[in-house]
Amino acid sequence: MEAVNLLPLQARPGRRWATVGKDASPRRVLTGGAAVACVAVVGLGLAYVHERSVLNDQRATLAAVQTEVVAADAKAAPIRAAQSGVAARMPAATTVTASRIAWESLLADLSRVMPRRVRLQTLSMQSPTPLAAGAATPAAAPATPPGSTPTPSVGSAPFTVTGVATSHVRVALVLDRLASLPWLTNVTLVSSTNGASLAAGDTFSVNAGFNPGGAQ
Repeated sequence: MEAVNLLPLQARPGRRWATVGKDASPRRVLTGGAAVACVAVVGLGLAYVHERSVLNDQRATLAAVQTEVVAADAKAAPIRAAQSGVAARMPAATTVTASRIAWESLLADLSRVMPRRVRLQTLSMQSPTPLAAGAATPAAAPATPPGSTPTPSVGSAPFTVTGVATSHVRVALVLDRLASLPWLTNVTLVSSTNGASLAAGDTFSVNAGFNPGGAQ
């Protein structure tokens, strides 16, 4: 019967790897293993120290940023308080601005439409304001006989003007020009009186409703 060698080729006698490790003692193996383990532990330790250092730096940076945020918030507090005050006063300022009357513009319109040879003597424009709650109502006007037209008096309307014109034609022109102004309504001639002489002219009085919103 022929013998059969069950060893692998590299472990058979006369092969290159047959004697590998035979001269290694257990002490050398343990020493090498311990050295490898020490290197691994040192590597892990260095990695841990590095990561901990990075973490500490990040924590320090976060603390510094939080300190800056607190300081910036303290500086911004007065600004926010001022903004809140402005926002609280804004509705009142808007109301005042919306109800403000541009008197210079109204007077410029009036002077532009006045015809030549007409001289104004008095002018009154009253800003329309609502009555306060509980305010006394004006006294009732005297009764007017049926079929008659009530005659307004000077000063009873928000807009009143008196002046002198060279003729009744000029007075009529004044009424026409005043009626063309968008902020006047119900322009009414109160009176027109002939002067004692041509030099004196005709004295007139005019009332009208005043609506400053029509000038916008």
